[in-house]
Amino acid sequence: MEQASSRRRNSKITIIINSLQNFHNSNSKYLLALHSCSESFGIAVKDIENPEKIIKSEIFNTGRSLSNKLFSCIETILPRKLWKKIIRISVAKGPGSYTSTRLTLSLARTISQQIDCSLDSISSFHLMASRLYKDLYKNQILNPFWITDVLPRRGIVAGKYQLVKIHQESDFHEFNEIISPQLISNEKLIKPRIQASNNIEKDIISLINFSQYCHNSKVQSNWEKTLPIYPTSPVENHK
Repeated sequence: MEQASSRRRNSKITIIINSLQNFHNSNSKYLLALHSCSESFGIAVKDIENPEKIIKSEIFNTGRSLSNKLFSCIETILPRKLWKKIIRISVAKGPGSYTSTRLTLSLARTISQQIDCSLDSISSFHLMASRLYKDLYKNQILNPFWITDVLPRRGIVAGKYQLVKIHQESDFHEFNEIISPQLISNEKLIKPRIQASNNIEKDIISLINFSQYCHNSKVQSNWEKTLPIYPTSPVENHK
């Protein structure tokens, strides 16, 4: 039995290796997802022409050095010579690290402009919604709820969401972002609410699935309209 089990494991490993070796081919058309709203940088790539429907993803703990590693991180899973085959980019636009979000959005906008592909953007809270809504009581799941985060010395940032539909064909949880993440002055109004939590490993997969959903729905997204979310100004105005 041990030998049979070992053969099955080796067979699965062989299938995975062969699939990854065949990830890049002459007919490849890529979806690229970028998420840098925390101190980790998440990247996911999917070849929509690959029948295996493989998603390649990787998380880089870049900290404050993203500016020096941005290109090399992406090239780790998608060499630059293949960027011309990207047909759609999706990016998390914040809230999060001001510098990292700005850098990633600037790169995504530049690539989108240069190769003339769609650029989709979604807030990091919006991506969290598909994970966090499961923490609600059953009688609250279909109702609007808030995702909140506390900014030291600034206040509470909150966004309001409601589940619309789960798209099985693209494995995407569609939520309506009723209110995009912003500073909230009256805490009493934000109920029910869930504390924001970063899980870049899962959220980058949600982001590439969002890109697949947009592709399937033939959504047209222009890079010029993609801007970061800054709940607070990076420049303090003192009078």
